[in-house]
Amino acid sequence: MRNGRLRAFLTSAAVGFFCVVAAPVFAEQNVLRVVIESDPPSLDPTQSTSAVVTYFADLVYEPLFAYDSKGSVQPQLVQNYTVSEDHLKYTFTLRDGATFHDGKPVKSADVIASLERFFSKDSSGSELKKRIKALQASDDKSFTLTLSEPYGFVLDVLAKRTPTIPYIYPAWTIAAGTGVPISDHTGSGPYIYDPQASRPGSVLTLRRNPQYAGRTEPQDLLAGSRKGGSDVIELHSMPDSQTAANALTAGEVDFISDLDPDLVEQLQTTPGIVVGPFDPRSGTILLRFNSLTPPFNDARARRAVAMVTDQSQYFPLVTARPEDGKECKSIFTCDSPYTNFVGSDVIGNMDVDAAKKLVKESGYDGRPIVVLQPTDVPNLKAIALVAAQQLRSIGFNVEVAASDWATLIQRRALKVPQSEGGWNLFVTTATADQLDSPLNSLPANMNCETSWAGWPCDKVAEDIKSAFERATSVDERKKLAADFQARILEVMPYVPAGQFVSLSAWRDKLQSIAKGPGAPFYGIVKKAD
Repeated sequence: MRNGRLRAFLTSAAVGFFCVVAAPVFAEQNVLRVVIESDPPSLDPTQSTSAVVTYFADLVYEPLFAYDSKGSVQPQLVQNYTVSEDHLKYTFTLRDGATFHDGKPVKSADVIASLERFFSKDSSGSELKKRIKALQASDDKSFTLTLSEPYGFVLDVLAKRTPTIPYIYPAWTIAAGTGVPISDHTGSGPYIYDPQASRPGSVLTLRRNPQYAGRTEPQDLLAGSRKGGSDVIELHSMPDSQTAANALTAGEVDFISDLDPDLVEQLQTTPGIVVGPFDPRSGTILLRFNSLTPPFNDARARRAVAMVTDQSQYFPLVTARPEDGKECKSIFTCDSPYTNFVGSDVIGNMDVDAAKKLVKESGYDGRPIVVLQPTDVPNLKAIALVAAQQLRSIGFNVEVAASDWATLIQRRALKVPQSEGGWNLFVTTATADQLDSPLNSLPANMNCETSWAGWPCDKVAEDIKSAFERATSVDERKKLAADFQARILEVMPYVPAGQFVSLSAWRDKLQSIAKGPGAPFYGIVKKAD
């Protein structure tokens, strides 16, 4: 157990000295200050899968479609659309009045350029791309997507919430090519990024877009209106969670997106503070392997780790209340329509001798296993130590590489051997909507070097996923989801290490807080003191 109470005692005086150094704003402006989990490693949502990048991107950019609170796809930048009787041709018309922050209208050419970037970055996007016969602009406000064969997930892909998200960018900001990071963050969303008032590593400042002409329907999670609820939103990075809690108590910040479990009891009894889930659905802890380099380029070594992954040691690290954590050995979130337990008996069976045998059979030669540990994300910091100890229990020589989250993200992008600065395993979490089906599961993407960090490669799994995407009945999809899980747990690109509900904390003056998978900050209203 982490010594949160000792840490709280040692840092409790910090509130007397800590002050959020806000960007200069006019006195009458309403400023919403949010503490996010870590400093974003990038502001380009096509370059990072980190949730903190999505927080920023949801304020600045918009997609063509978005999910509502019932999980249904709704138009966002699209005003209306039609589908031909043979389900091969989709015709889209863009929303009236949609403009970028520079005042220029959102045009079909921007959409096509943005989708081409998305197709090159995302596995679901690439699957859709394979089936596209033509993607053409009819005029500045309408475009058509013609398929070579019917595909039932077109709108789901265009509304996708798991990174990479298909936001629409001005074509000129992405003209340098798909491999070049976006450096100008002009979007069409309800907030405009203010780089002059921002301080990398500390705070990102976004100002309400005064010319934003969004949808007229009420906000329904990510669908409907995206009208800004505050004049200014500041996204703060505070590596010390007690400092963040003290700032919330003092009214110096308004919202903590991911609350350290050690601080739940303290804040629950603090007047004026509300503690609860921002996303009531569960998240999942993941142990992610580098499948390119020894020893985890051998499935036997990966399965050995799964065998000694005791989920009961993990979810208490990210929860303060027993009811907020549970065992879940499916690769799908345990309230997903595709949840099954085929092949899951390998996870946590605690057959240490059998696991050690697999390690030996994999050819492990005793070289150090580099486990990446983020020092500024308390939950993951503790999870990495538990993972390291479980690896040691079956004979691995483990080196824990500690760094802040932004540095970790940069290092995990490296495909070099660990002796050259590479890595073998990192820990992270995924939200429920990122693990609902074979279509949107980022860690189960087995598309070789274009996969998520770790770069697993397995044609059998990809073929099953393609069959799932072609399936036309629920029963057929459920069977294929079970087949997909069986294959994933056979090759084991990652280990699901338990399910949990994450808690947030906010001041009770906040209103209109949307709750659910991928819940955004733009609609939150802050009552005046």
